[in-house]
Amino acid sequence: MHISIRSRRSRMWRLWPLSAGAAWLASVFWVATQVGLDGVVVGLPLSALVILPIVGVFLWLDRWEHERPRHLVSAFAWGASIAAFCAIWSQAGLQAVVDTTMGTDVGAWVRPLIITPVTEEVFKGLFLGWLLIHRRRQITGLLDGIVYAGLIGAGFSFTENILYFGRAVTTFAASDTSDVNAIAVLGVTFFLRVVLVPFMHPFFVSVFGLGIAASVNKHRGGARIALPIAGLLVVITLHGVWDWAGLAADDPLLIYKIYGAVMVPVFLAMTILALVLRRREGQAITAALPALARDGHIAPEEVAPLASLGERRRWRRDVRRRAGRAAARATARYQAEASALGIRTIRAQATGNRDGLDEQARTTASARRGMLGALEASNA
Repeated sequence: MHISIRSRRSRMWRLWPLSAGAAWLASVFWVATQVGLDGVVVGLPLSALVILPIVGVFLWLDRWEHERPRHLVSAFAWGASIAAFCAIWSQAGLQAVVDTTMGTDVGAWVRPLIITPVTEEVFKGLFLGWLLIHRRRQITGLLDGIVYAGLIGAGFSFTENILYFGRAVTTFAASDTSDVNAIAVLGVTFFLRVVLVPFMHPFFVSVFGLGIAASVNKHRGGARIALPIAGLLVVITLHGVWDWAGLAADDPLLIYKIYGAVMVPVFLAMTILALVLRRREGQAITAALPALARDGHIAPEEVAPLASLGERRRWRRDVRRRAGRAAARATARYQAEASALGIRTIRAQATGNRDGLDEQARTTASARRGMLGALEASNA
């Protein structure tokens, strides 16, 4: 049975990149039908330039307890491919149904207020649901929910912005480039997409991610279900409010008013929360290290370097120089697993909740053996 489960998981990880690649190409093909191949050629690099710093922010938040790279990459890929593909085609289908049954005037409001927020947030959030069900141990705290969710949203924004940047540039190029209105439209698009809304999708999904992460350690069934649902409903509402602001033709400044009155305060609150969680995560890991050394999970001489991000980085750099990249990657994995064990140890001491502690101890021991094996192999 164990071999069968491992075999299925292995097949899934082999098929996943192919599925994600096909979905992303299909999404880009749809974008090309809207803005042309020239629009894709222009929009793709612009979107990548905007999204790279955002990805960097979420990876920075994750530095103390770095998640498995394949899960982080998969989160971004899910948003850019499967979520984008499903949102595109489900919105088109639902829009057709609404237009047919209620008329195009109603459909013009239903899509941005209901169809778009619901489909986009649900499809983006499905990856978090998969983590909760199948990779529950990967979520050790609220910050993990923010990191995974932020990368999903960044991936979605990456694909979406190919459309917006491509449309803005090709429309401007096809118009009288000296026309003030054309210049204004181009400027507004870049201002919105580069300054105001780069973090919009990552933020939306992060609210749901908090609900998912908060439910992980809840033992009562009601809380486990209610917290993710509450997070999803909040983010759908916020998304709907944002889209509604863009529809108010009688007040072209309403979108900026909503941004300042609603989005900015919530953004700031989420930013402060993420920074506080990151700081507390580092403090918890540092506080747990002596106990981990005493119990034999880490070597006593590893306490000091594991307690500092700078020392961790120097440790990996020294290993890379002496033993190569494979050994450095194994060292990074050990550092991350030791951090996860530290978080679970502190939680067990504070609350008595030992959920996942023994399994994490075994994972940390395996990661340490892998690191030592890689170092020995380099010296052979």
